[in-house]
Amino acid sequence: MSKEANHTIYEPERTPWGQVFLLVVIVGFVFITATACAPRMIEVDGHRVFNPEYLWYLESEDRDRWQKPGQVIESLELSEGDVIADIGAGGGYFTERFSKRVGKGGHVYAVDVQDIMITLLKNRVNREKLDNVTVIKGRFETPMLPSKSVDTAFFSSVYKEISERIEYMKEVRKSLKREGRVAILEFYKNGIFPGPEYGDRMYQSQVIEELEKAGFLLIQSFDFLPQEYFLVFGIKEDRTVRGPKIHRKSQLLE
Repeated sequence: MSKEANHTIYEPERTPWGQVFLLVVIVGFVFITATACAPRMIEVDGHRVFNPEYLWYLESEDRDRWQKPGQVIESLELSEGDVIADIGAGGGYFTERFSKRVGKGGHVYAVDVQDIMITLLKNRVNREKLDNVTVIKGRFETPMLPSKSVDTAFFSSVYKEISERIEYMKEVRKSLKREGRVAILEFYKNGIFPGPEYGDRMYQSQVIEELEKAGFLLIQSFDFLPQEYFLVFGIKEDRTVRGPKIHRKSQLLE
């Protein structure tokens, strides 16, 4: 009688899929927690600026929902051929949109003070072939813009980062054409939404007061953004002294 040979089969140990999933969750949680614990503002050369660790959020779909970039640009009534200064442009979220809006006959100056942002902006300009965009490394005291060249200077959650704001806005004013404008978006001081630390947020009244001291006059205000107020200023001496045009569905909040 033949006897069956005893064969011992060795198989490599398999990691249960449950353990793999748990490991992925843990790694993801650690990453998100580490990012969440990072301050939203950091010190650079004695100035508080946006923390580049949060750059991923500036390009997220979530931002599209509350920032409403298309509606913001429509509200500014930009025309083909306009010149826009995107001050504190970051990775170019608004820069690219402005570039497409003003067309080949227009121009966009994308300004930032952080080297990492300048690199990202240049990469985006090259990648997307934004031939009507000039990237400028600004200074903390001036955006380094050409004199009397800009139709609209745009600040998206950047104004609060400027140390000597009144003097800085006087420099911005020098770059504007005769009927140039300044548009400022900032988070509500008493807002309940995530964003900058509450100590870094500003009341609308403070922004308006500072812009007036720099030689500007509030001419428009919009309240369709859930997290931010949206103010537009003109040069004071080129405007008749009258109340601003308020676009709102409800009373503006501080």
